[in-house]
Amino acid sequence: MSPTALQVPTPISTRSKSPHLPSYLFQPEYEKKSEGSKHLENLEHLEGSEGSRTPRPVTLTPSPPLSPRMHTSDELHRHGHGDGDEGGRGFGNDLGFGMSVGNGGLGGMGGKGKEPDCMVLMRTIDFAARKHQCQRRKDVDQTPYINHPIAVANLLSSTGVTDVRILQAAILHDTVEDTCTTVEELANMFGLQVARIVEECTDDTSLSGMERKLEQLRSAPFRSKEAQMVKLADKLHNLESIRRSPPVGWGPKRIQNYFLWAKQVTDICASAHPPLAARLQHLYETAYTRVNGVYIPCHPEVCGTLTEVSLL
Repeated sequence: MSPTALQVPTPISTRSKSPHLPSYLFQPEYEKKSEGSKHLENLEHLEGSEGSRTPRPVTLTPSPPLSPRMHTSDELHRHGHGDGDEGGRGFGNDLGFGMSVGNGGLGGMGGKGKEPDCMVLMRTIDFAARKHQCQRRKDVDQTPYINHPIAVANLLSSTGVTDVRILQAAILHDTVEDTCTTVEELANMFGLQVARIVEECTDDTSLSGMERKLEQLRSAPFRSKEAQMVKLADKLHNLESIRRSPPVGWGPKRIQNYFLWAKQVTDICASAHPPLAARLQHLYETAYTRVNGVYIPCHPEVCGTLTEVSLL
């Protein structure tokens, strides 16, 4: 499948320049809107809203069927188990498809009468896989897109995150932005808390790629800790993917500008999950990638020389 066409961003020179945004975003190469110019390479990213994914499916993907092992609302009440906390508030006792809204909605946190955590995660993965089934990454191998959200959740789990709602949000974090999924659908299927985190991780698709990056920088300090954790894992996996196999057509400048921008975002979110922040810092300081047979530092400002990196 061929890569999608990259959207030409609106020139920044037509907008006000915030003193709180990094100065490198306002250098001349970011401000020029040229035809046939290579300056438009600078900030496009490995995220689907910015030209890295295949288009959304033209048909709606049906929601996955519920497991017959799940308890119905009537069963839960017969066994004396109520609706749980505010995770299901506003949706009533039954969502209309045979499941009570429990602790965190359908994606409950386990416990007596609740859906087991392993079942919650498998159901979430199945849902995301159906939604992303027509999408591919922009690496050379065009790997299935679902690999990315699963890897993001695994990065969080492997660094000590055990809250199932955060892991669910990591698996679902691109469904609203890049597939025919709504926040309301996620709230019905997985609970309000999961839907809220996903919504915080969703870019405004009405903006250009450049504007989305600026908005991520502006809004990052105001995101919840849970959303910042997902953002750290998301960026780490994208950065590692770029280092290992740059997307087709990405040159040195484009790779380095993405790393420069990503570090601005992840530095803001670093306190939300120090283990991932440490891994990101190590990557910024050591990552080299090969472009046209030449090794280049991915982050030109903090990356050491190849000799120094080889000793780490």
